[in-house]
Amino acid sequence: MSVEGYSGRRTMQVQLSRLFGANSKIAATSPQTSAQWRRALGAVLDELAAYQVANVDTDVVHQRMLAGALYGAHEALKEEDFWPGYVEGITRFALLMMGDYPDHRRRKKGRKDECHYRLDRLRTVGWSQNPQQRKLMLHDVTQLGFAELSGDTIDRVREFRDLYGYRASDLDFLEWYRKTYPVDYAAVFR
Repeated sequence: MSVEGYSGRRTMQVQLSRLFGANSKIAATSPQTSAQWRRALGAVLDELAAYQVANVDTDVVHQRMLAGALYGAHEALKEEDFWPGYVEGITRFALLMMGDYPDHRRRKKGRKDECHYRLDRLRTVGWSQNPQQRKLMLHDVTQLGFAELSGDTIDRVREFRDLYGYRASDLDFLEWYRKTYPVDYAAVFR
């Protein structure tokens, strides 16, 4: 399957820029050789580990499983053909971040039961947004074009501030936005 304009190499450059800064050496150099890929991917793993420590508050078993997934990906970088092991480690890490690492080795053929894709046997992942984060999300949606909104969020904030001043809270803004622009609000927050 081909996606017009898609370039894995280009998307990796963007990711490296976002993780390390556009002016960083790692982002400025597009990996070409296996050695360059190993260095870049190892740096990505180190960043993932740092983000995980800073953002994931979980039990010690889960922490070790997450660390083990990244360790496995790091170890794969020592192999001649490192891609399969690296991808396995990242896939395991992604699944663990959603809750657990499934094991369907004993599954029989046929239709999958309704719980097949559930990863909440040991923990449940939950996402929440405070009012300030929701306001920032409206801004990002406008900037990134993920949803068609009737106007720019910055203009909406100005409109709100003109009406209610700067003492009004982010929650006040969101309530006003929901009532004044219900279609836009529903496009983002449902």
